[in-house]
Amino acid sequence: MAASVTESIAIQDSYDVVVIGGGPAGAALATFCQRAGHSCLVLERSVFPRYHIGESVIPQTYGTLERLGLLEALQDSSYPKKYSVRFIPESGQDVEPFYFSETIEGPGSQTWQVERSTFDQLCLDNAAASGVEVRMRAGVRQVLFEEDRAVGVRIQNPGKDPQDIGARVVVDASGRSTVIGNQLGLKGPVPGLKKMSIWSYYKGGKRLQGIDEGETTAIIIPQRGWFWYIPLPADQVSVGVVASPEYLLREAGNFQEIFDREIELCAPVAERLRQAERVDSVRGIPELAYCNRQTAGTGWIMIGDAAAFLDPIYSSGLFLALASAEMAAQSVSDALSSDDLSADRLGAHAAMLMEGVEVIRRLIFAFYDPSFSFGGFVKRFPDQRSALIDCLVGDVVDKDMSTFLAALEQMTPVPPPLAW
Repeated sequence: MAASVTESIAIQDSYDVVVIGGGPAGAALATFCQRAGHSCLVLERSVFPRYHIGESVIPQTYGTLERLGLLEALQDSSYPKKYSVRFIPESGQDVEPFYFSETIEGPGSQTWQVERSTFDQLCLDNAAASGVEVRMRAGVRQVLFEEDRAVGVRIQNPGKDPQDIGARVVVDASGRSTVIGNQLGLKGPVPGLKKMSIWSYYKGGKRLQGIDEGETTAIIIPQRGWFWYIPLPADQVSVGVVASPEYLLREAGNFQEIFDREIELCAPVAERLRQAERVDSVRGIPELAYCNRQTAGTGWIMIGDAAAFLDPIYSSGLFLALASAEMAAQSVSDALSSDDLSADRLGAHAAMLMEGVEVIRRLIFAFYDPSFSFGGFVKRFPDQRSALIDCLVGDVVDKDMSTFLAALEQMTPVPPPLAW
C-alpha cells in the first residue's frame, strides 16, 4: 500500500477538491485533478483492499487507463484477457461471440476481467503516487452547505469527534451510497427497469479455450432474466443472475436457495459449474437501478455509480465510472481555474456524457424486450452490427448514434424518458 494511503495522517482544513469514495471513479478524478495542480483529498470509509462487485472491463476504458498510467500494471497482471462478449439465448444453442476487434484495431481491442479488490487498490495507490491525499476509515456523515453551495464535508473517524473539512468542490464518488443524492433527496428509481441480482464465486468452473477463455458470457433465462459468467484469476469465476423480483422471488427462500434453484434450472450454467466448488457467500441486491434527477450543483458534482446505475448486462459500470471521472475532472479543473463553481460549469460535460448513457439505456431496455434479440437485430439491420459492437465496447460518448437508435426503435419501443 502506498505510504500516503493511511488512516492516521493529519488532514488539512481545506482542499480544492474533496472526493467522497476511493473507488475507481473517485481515484481517477482525484488523480487527474491533482496532476492539473489542484489539491485533492479522497475520503474512503472502508480499508483497502476490500470486496466489490463489477469485475468486467470494456474496451473503451483503454484510453482512460492509459492516461492514468495503469496499462503496464494491467498488462503484467494475472487478470484474464477479455476479447469478446457472448449472449446465449434461452434455448441454450451455441452462438458466436461479438469480438471487439471487429470495430477496434490494435491493443485496445483487448481488455481484462479484474478482481476488484486488487484493481481498486491499484487505482487508489496510483492516485496517492500522483500526490492525492487518501484517508481510510473516514466516513462522510454529510456534505456541508452554505445556502445552496457545497463548501465541505463532515467526517466521522472511529473513536474520534466529527471533523469538518472545507472544499471548493465536493465530488460524490460514493457509489451506491449516493451521499449527496440521499442527503438532497435527488435519488429515485429508473421507471421500467426493476431488476434484482444474486451472485457468488466458484473455483473450478468450466472455461473456454484460446481467445474465448476470458470472454463475458451472458446466458438468457425465462422472463428475460440472465446469468453472467465471468472468469477471474486463480481459477475462479464470478456467476450471477439478474431478473425481475417477481420472477426470482416467485417462491419463498433466501438468496442462496433462490440462487441454487436458478442455477439448476439453467442448463448452460449448471453444466459449467458441475465440477466447481462455491468459495464465497451468496450476495444479493434487491433493486439494482436508480438515478439522480440532478448530478451537479454549486460546488458539487456526482460521478460513477453515485450519479446512477442502470443494469450490469453490458458491463458498463467501470467504463461509466472512469469515463465520467475523466470528463468531470476536466470540468472541475476548468471551474476551479476560472473560479466559477456553478452547476453549469462543474457539469459542463454532463450533456455529452448523458447522451452516451442514453444509448446504453435504450439498448438495456431492448435486451429486456421479449421480442428483441441481437441475432434478429443484426439480421434485419446488418449495417448496424458495428454500431451494436460500439455499444458493447462503450464507444458511445461524443458519437452520433442516431441511425443505430432509429433502427433499434423499429424493433423495440422507446423507453420513458429519464428526468436527468
